[in-house]
Amino acid sequence: MGAIFSRVLSRLWGDKEARILILGLDGAGKTTMLYRMQLGEVVSTIPTIGFNVESVTYKNVKFQVWDLGGQTSIRPYWRCYYANTDAVIYVVDSCDRDRISTSKQELLQHAWGRGAAGCCSSGFC
Repeated sequence: MGAIFSRVLSRLWGDKEARILILGLDGAGKTTMLYRMQLGEVVSTIPTIGFNVESVTYKNVKFQVWDLGGQTSIRPYWRCYYANTDAVIYVVDSCDRDRISTSKQELLQHAWGRGAAGCCSSGFC
C-alpha cells in the first residue's frame, strides 16, 4: 500500500533536482566521495584541476554534484559556483593535522560568506 502511494505522489510531483557543491582543501577526498556516491565504490583519483560534475540519483531526487578543486589558486573562485546551489558539503582530511586550521579558515570564509546564503551545509572528516 505504501509503495503504491509513493508511486502516485512521485507521478504527481515528478522527480526533483538539487545542485550540490563539494568543497575542501586539495587532497581531502572530495573526488573520492563524489565517485563513491555515483558508482558505489572507491576509485583511484588524480588531483582535480578545475572541477568535476556528475549526476547522482537517489530515489526520486537527481543531484547535480560539483566537485571543485581545492588548490590554493582555485579556492577564491569557489564563490562563483554558489548561485542556485541547494547544499554545500565541506570535506576535511582529519588525518592532515597540519592543515586543519587552514581548512577551518577556508570553511568560515567561503561556506558562511555572502555567496552561500540560503544553502544547506554539511561537513565530513
